[in-house]
Parts: sequence; C-alpha cells; structure tokens
Amino acid sequence: MTPRCFVDPAEWNNPVIRLNRDESHHFTDVLRIGMTDRVVVSDGLGGEASAEVIGIGPDGVTVRVLDRHHQAGSGVIITLIQAVPKSQKMDWIIQKATEIGVWSILPVMTDRGVVKLDDERADKRTERWQRIASEAAKQCRTAWIPTVRPVSSLAEVLGRKLPLDVLLIGSLEEKAIPLGICLADLKTQRPKSVGLLIGPEGDFSPREFALTRQAGAIPVSYGTRVLRVETAAIYGLCVLSYELTGLSGCEINSRMINHVE
Repeated sequence: MTPRCFVDPAEWNNPVIRLNRDESHHFTDVLRIGMTDRVVVSDGLGGEASAEVIGIGPDGVTVRVLDRHHQAGSGVIITLIQAVPKSQKMDWIIQKATEIGVWSILPVMTDRGVVKLDDERADKRTERWQRIASEAAKQCRTAWIPTVRPVSSLAEVLGRKLPLDVLLIGSLEEKAIPLGICLADLKTQRPKSVGLLIGPEGDFSPREFALTRQAGAIPVSYGTRVLRVETAAIYGLCVLSYELTGLSGCEINSRMINHVE
C-alpha cells in the first residue's frame, strides 16, 4: 500500500509541501522512503492527493503534489461527547471512534468522574488525543481526521446549545428508550447530525441528569447488561454508524466537520 501522511491544511493548495518533523521521521526512518517515491498526502478535511518525494534533508521531506481530489463523506455526522474515564481508556476510545467514523469528539469532566484535570494537563491530553486520532485516521486510510475538542465540563458543553439534530445519552434509567426503538424512529426523521453522550464510571449526578434533560437529550438503553464506559461508547457508535450512515444523503465538507464549536 502507498504510504500516507497528513499535512497542514494551510499548505494544502501549495504545489510543493514540506512535511512536518514527525511525518518526515516516519517516512525516512520507519518506512525508508526515498527520492521519487510516490506517497499519498491529505489535509485531514477530505482533501487527498498523490505526490512525489522531491527532497529529503535535515529540514524534513518535501513532496510535489501530482493531483488532488476530494474524498466525499456522506451520511449522518456523529459527535461523541465522552466523560473522561480513568487509565488509558480515553486513548482507546479516541482511536476506535476515529476508525468507526466519528466526526468530532468532546471530552468532558463530570461530577462523579474519577479523572480530574487542571488546565495544563487537560491541554496536554487534548494534544495527545488529537495525535491518536490522526494516527488512527492514517491507519484506516481516510482523508478525514475527527476534531478532538478541548476538555470542558459537561455543564459548559450542554450550555452551548450544540447544533445537533438529536442528542442521545446512554442511560441505566428504567424509563430509557431501547436504542433499537429510538433508531427506528430516527430513521423516519432523517437527522443530519447526532450526538452520543456517554457518562463516567460513577454515572452522571442528579444535577447532570437534569442538565441533559434541559438540553433535550434522549435517554437510551443498551439492554439489561451494564457495560463499561469504553464498551458503551464504542457499542453505541457502531450501532449509530451502521444504522444511520448514508441515511440523510448529506455530503460532508470541511466546514461541517468542525460544526461543534
């Protein structure tokens, strides 16, 4: 398979592009790319191009773009709003969510969450998660990288009036709607954007459940089994992707991928 890398979107229209240090290192020291080799470059926003290596030096690898095209994305835009779990579970969730085809990920801090991050640690985590998303996108050979938003409190995120047609929340409440029944109804509504909210290990607090209701979130049940946080996130995303992808006929572009600010 042709080696792939991502480039700065600001340089996407340049005929000659210099890769950053990490991508250059991967090409030369790991993949042993040489002069005149063909590679695939992408801007992470659907743009994709074949390119030829024309320079290898201490400043990095330089490529000349041969042709450009746009990798269309179609279907419902899925956003994951994920309470940050303990250990390295968030890394795994970011990776798998990218592979499934999520368009944006919003990590949130919650009242009962085990992990507590100050601003500096939160910024470092966000940078790490964005790199993980980039690597996962590269692995599954897509020209789209989901945007990992800065860590915020759940109250802050829900207070933004998210531009989502539907917001679902994984819930253990007895009155929660079975996910299958909810999706059957959604198919008739043909939403263009759906958010999935997954809580922390200790579940949401009563205050937070009240906030989700105020935001219009629909509580959905996965069944009788209580799933771990990471399992609940990926299970829900897989079902949503399978059932809703291609439903709306919506062509996704670079403006839509960043629709959640």
